[in-house]
Amino acid sequence: MTLDLTGLPPTLEEVDAFLKDRSPSDYEKVVDRLLASPRFGERMAWDWLDAARYADSNGYQGDGERTMWPWRDWVVKAYNDNLPFDKFTVWQLAGDHLPKPAREQLLATAFNRNHMINGEGGRIAEENRVEYVFDQTETTATV
Repeated sequence: MTLDLTGLPPTLEEVDAFLKDRSPSDYEKVVDRLLASPRFGERMAWDWLDAARYADSNGYQGDGERTMWPWRDWVVKAYNDNLPFDKFTVWQLAGDHLPKPAREQLLATAFNRNHMINGEGGRIAEENRVEYVFDQTETTATV
């Protein structure tokens, strides 16, 4: 259960505590502890970040660094806070279009900025735009 919910093996202390607990709710106690752990959000965010093509680099030949970790941290926090899925998705797709969006709702829209960025000289601006829109549409439909 520890590996499934946190992505980490249990510590020896956690295994010993579980084996010593003879109460009928021993399993539930472990699940509750794991769900309350910040590691839970990190593990649950893993699949979403992968599908949303999260990266802190541009992804092309120059592969320059970019700052996307605040969005990653928002996703982890959303899982740890048990943010309802409808809000989780709406905020990422259109948080900036909500009436008086909060900073958290604006940050969530970084989902739309995860695409690869090509800084190659001589690129045709409209070609770039179409590729970015296609990538965003494909990713949104996939997730």
